[in-house]
Amino acid sequence: MLLVCNGFPPSGQWGTEYYAHQLSHGLLERGAQVGVFYPVRTGDRERFQVKRIEREGLSIFEVANAGDPRKSFRDSYQCEGVERAFAQLVEKEQPDVVHFLHLLWGLSIGLPAIAKASGARTLVTPTDLGLICHRGQLFNNQSLRCDGVPDAQTCARCIREPGQWDAPMLPSELRRLAVRGLASVGGAGRLVMAKDIDERRAQVMRAARHVDHWIFPTRSMQVELLRAGVPLGSSTCLPYGIDEHLYDRARVATRGSRFVYMSQYMPHKGLACLLDATRQLERQLPESVEEWSVQLHGNGGRDRHRMYARSLLSDLPRRVTDCGPFEPLRAPQVLANTDCVVVPSEWIENAPLTILQARCAGVPVIASDVPGVAEVLEDGKHGLLFKAGDPEDLARAMSRVIAGELKHVKVDPLVRYGDHLDRIESIYGSSIVTLPKHNPAREKVPSL
Repeated sequence: MLLVCNGFPPSGQWGTEYYAHQLSHGLLERGAQVGVFYPVRTGDRERFQVKRIEREGLSIFEVANAGDPRKSFRDSYQCEGVERAFAQLVEKEQPDVVHFLHLLWGLSIGLPAIAKASGARTLVTPTDLGLICHRGQLFNNQSLRCDGVPDAQTCARCIREPGQWDAPMLPSELRRLAVRGLASVGGAGRLVMAKDIDERRAQVMRAARHVDHWIFPTRSMQVELLRAGVPLGSSTCLPYGIDEHLYDRARVATRGSRFVYMSQYMPHKGLACLLDATRQLERQLPESVEEWSVQLHGNGGRDRHRMYARSLLSDLPRRVTDCGPFEPLRAPQVLANTDCVVVPSEWIENAPLTILQARCAGVPVIASDVPGVAEVLEDGKHGLLFKAGDPEDLARAMSRVIAGELKHVKVDPLVRYGDHLDRIESIYGSSIVTLPKHNPAREKVPSL
């Protein structure tokens, strides 16, 4: 079988890539022949060249796609070079199952049709809202939640105009004025217009018809795609599964409460809300109370929203430390040094891996009450929910942790790793190719 993703550890930093690692190694352990296809964005190889690497029993296929600043809007979601490379790979390897964890961000919406034409069974696990929103989160260029699926004119304007955090104020305003002027005369073939959005949506609908089965980590993600009119056909709701045994380690005991944020420094992830809540707590709690601190693990955008992290990190509250990103497979070690994980997301979310990892590690979570979070975290049982975007409510929740209210909360995995793999294998069907039982590649899966 072939797994298609937008990245893979150790280079892939976030939840989708981590799940890809867990799924591929879990299937390998069960005897499947597993390949992983994903883009690499470095410019050290000719674009669209595919490099094969044998690693820990997996066949890794890296397609070089550093991108092109001159590319058209269409190339951002349907890339002919990636499709050609993928078609050649599928023709050579003949996978029986192709499971897509992503179709964009260095890949192409046309890949399911290619896989289907080869005779493979095709599956898609949507890990964000990229199929119905070019920005991926239904979060607009002014960092505000987008209600539902807007008209094509609104979408085009959101894409072509600079975002709130994309550049300093004066250059952004000048660019905004220039873009609006050019858009008023039809865009001159250089700007995203409503017709381009209509074409993107049409291509998504065509691609969806080549998907045999959809696997949704949350019902909320399924609902959003249905509202947008994506023809889903056969589908299953199945939360991500990760190996809970990797997190079975003793927590490091220290005085006080260690709050940890493990995500991107992006507006939709709610980092500003967490910092505001921390400042409120610093003002409200006397120095004599239990010690507490906040550690940030992540990084900011290099292009879109690049000013966001720069602005927030330049003036951190005194109890906050920016620790930067960690290698994704070190998550169990980081959680062993954590008393409470904070997930202040403001977009719909999709069963955040951070919450699932924390549950496996037995670490309580404070998280916003957005739909995708509320499905995987029961308030008062696995932690606390607060009103999304409300720093006062978040500060109240954090003060309860500092007061010791969650010290005896018993947290367990949402879904057992073995049960998740059972369901995945049943969805794949009986045609999946397996390795001989004593194949030495099965002994190379790393332990963390």
